[in-house]
Amino acid sequence: MSLHQKVPQKMIDNEGKIYLDNERVILTSSAVFGILRKDLMDNISEERMKGFLIRYGWNLGKKDAEKMQRKNLYSMEEILKKGPELHMMRGFTKAKRVDLQLDYDEVGQIERVHVEGFWSGSYEAEEFITQFGQSDAAVCYTLVGYASGYYSEICNKTVIFKEMSCEAAGFDNCYYVGKTIPEWNGTIEDELKYYYDEPIVRELETTYEKLLEERNNLEKTFAIHDRLTAELMDGNDLQSITDAIYDEIGLPIMIENADLSLLAYSGFSRDLFAMDYVDFKSKIHDRQDEKYYQMRKSSDGKNQYLIVPIMIQRKCFGFCSFVYEGNKSITKMDFMILERVASICSFYILNEKTTFEAIERIKGYFLNQIIDGSLLSEKEIFIQGQYIQVDLNKPYYIAVLKYDNKRAGSENELLFQDQLIETVQHYFKNRLNVLIGQRSGMLVLLIQIDQNKKSVREVCQILLHYIEKKYPASIFRIGVSTLTEKIQQANESYEEAITVLKMTDASDKMKVFKDISVAGLLLYSKDKQVVIQKAKHVLGEIYTKKEENVELIKTLYVFLTNGGNLEKSKEALNLSMSGLRYRIRRLEEMLGKDLRQPAVTYEIMLILQVLDAEREIELV
Repeated sequence: MSLHQKVPQKMIDNEGKIYLDNERVILTSSAVFGILRKDLMDNISEERMKGFLIRYGWNLGKKDAEKMQRKNLYSMEEILKKGPELHMMRGFTKAKRVDLQLDYDEVGQIERVHVEGFWSGSYEAEEFITQFGQSDAAVCYTLVGYASGYYSEICNKTVIFKEMSCEAAGFDNCYYVGKTIPEWNGTIEDELKYYYDEPIVRELETTYEKLLEERNNLEKTFAIHDRLTAELMDGNDLQSITDAIYDEIGLPIMIENADLSLLAYSGFSRDLFAMDYVDFKSKIHDRQDEKYYQMRKSSDGKNQYLIVPIMIQRKCFGFCSFVYEGNKSITKMDFMILERVASICSFYILNEKTTFEAIERIKGYFLNQIIDGSLLSEKEIFIQGQYIQVDLNKPYYIAVLKYDNKRAGSENELLFQDQLIETVQHYFKNRLNVLIGQRSGMLVLLIQIDQNKKSVREVCQILLHYIEKKYPASIFRIGVSTLTEKIQQANESYEEAITVLKMTDASDKMKVFKDISVAGLLLYSKDKQVVIQKAKHVLGEIYTKKEENVELIKTLYVFLTNGGNLEKSKEALNLSMSGLRYRIRRLEEMLGKDLRQPAVTYEIMLILQVLDAEREIELV
């Protein structure tokens, strides 16, 4: 006998009460449930509304299941089959089951359930569309709750249904799947919370506790922020900032620059920065990682790290990190504090950057004045040098850096030039005493090197390697002058650097003036003054004191002209052999060269001929 034969369709007594299967029921429009749904969403939130409707459906399904269990039905499958019929009889939907799998344990109890089917004409889907329009997710919460409650009660095992597609989302039917919890393999966890009724008072208590915790976190965070701001306003450095943070919260902290070099730290020994950490931090700061410029957590297996970048004008200038030993938990307050630490660090670095760049601009303008000769007196140059903490009494080199930016275009060119000069400025910061300026689209550097430091060749080669690595798409070349003693000769040194720069090429990107032969200078320079400048460096005081050394110059020229033959030179100069030998020894001492070396004699002979042609000296 079918369910419809057993249960009367409807019975109304004289009191206006309606009974269905001996149970009083009420009749109402499905639109009422649509309105109820909207009011619940507006008043208690969508999440609580969903839980309310699922639990409402669950209780309906559970109650119908209890009634079915009191009837004399032959099998579990038969009882379960009645669920869709009752569902449909209530006017909720038309249900069609397409698959049912039941697995029993050794004592005949249901262990696993898998059921699938369709709901069509769902009242919930219709009312949702009426109230809100088409949805982007399933909305039949009472249907899901009803099926879950009915099956769970019958099977004596929690069975959770999930709507996989919904008419409200534009599908032809609502497709459902029901399974016992283990068979969902963890994919139903987010839905389970809707089946448990947490009183709104308890939820409000939880919310209050969270708000109280947030308030305490904010108070602590603002207090720390105020202290860090005070540190900044007092002119303290990054080390003071890390010390203040460690003092406040007891968490080890470190600050690194963009190249991952340590700037400041507190709360741990420097032993942490062993080679294994260097390798690790290179991985966690991988620039290809999309999270590179976001706050993130990481672990090296021993310690955990909470990392936030220090951003200035959309560029990353470094990183702030909290270090957690072992499995120590990371709190929400830690996130809030570290964000403010990074903010304070960005202000500090921006101030340092602005000050540094302003000083470097002054230095660059000062260097151009020196090279142009705009500062007339030596005293004025030294006084202004003191203002920018540069001792111009020390010897120096002038280097000219030329670049070819393959990303052509005036806007890119200006941007690249600014980036390059900033890179070079920061490279030399705290390394050497260097002035950096710009002339004719090139960088000009005045470099002072102590005797115990690297040679100018080594310094420029390392710089060249650094900027080539930083800007692999560009080509760089450097020309370097000889070591110059007097600051008033800066223009001459600049011309030397420009001359040798012209002699650089793809295979030899850096040249130093003292290493260039006179023949090379004659070949690459139309300016004979450059050759004369070379003569000063080669001949030294023989040339600079030429009025006092007329006889020595004449002896040098005659000796070279005669191919180093002492007999011929003695006769030409009308000197004794001992007198000639004395002059040759004196010349070699003053030149610091062996006059019997062909390469040496060739260059000196060429220099003497150029000087004679320019009437700088008289050889006959």
